[in-house]
Amino acid sequence: MFRILFVFFCVGIFACGNNENAPSSSQTPPTNSGYDLTEFYDFYQKFHRDSLFQMAHITWPLEGLPNHAGMDSTVNRSETYYWEKEDWTMHQPIDFEMSEFRRELTPISEDLIFENITHKSGHYGMIRRWAKLSDGWNLIYYVGMNRIGKEE
Repeated sequence: MFRILFVFFCVGIFACGNNENAPSSSQTPPTNSGYDLTEFYDFYQKFHRDSLFQMAHITWPLEGLPNHAGMDSTVNRSETYYWEKEDWTMHQPIDFEMSEFRRELTPISEDLIFENITHKSGHYGMIRRWAKLSDGWNLIYYVGMNRIGKEE
């Protein structure tokens, strides 16, 4: 039962804020990063709007961890986990001004960006890593929604 509720929770998170016509500051590249992220933000918005584009811009199989990995005893965190195309759930845009989640984009270089999305409570989060490859920007690593920090 918990898994079913958790899946609905995750889908709800990604479905919120799907108003593409309403610009927000969360869709604007930060100016203090030292890098021009305009091209990345254009890609990022298209990635979340177009399912075919999204599937074409993920390095398959995609390394990472599944949702609720810490709660699922069948997941061995010491072994490498790979997401497969047939198990993928489309990522939808999140309006970070209206949702209970916040995003931190950390440009490592012009071609590599780390993204952390965490619930404002600090108890749940996900990680994505983006790289600019020969065919443009791609999702290269994804840790699904998991509990972060210590168990209470």
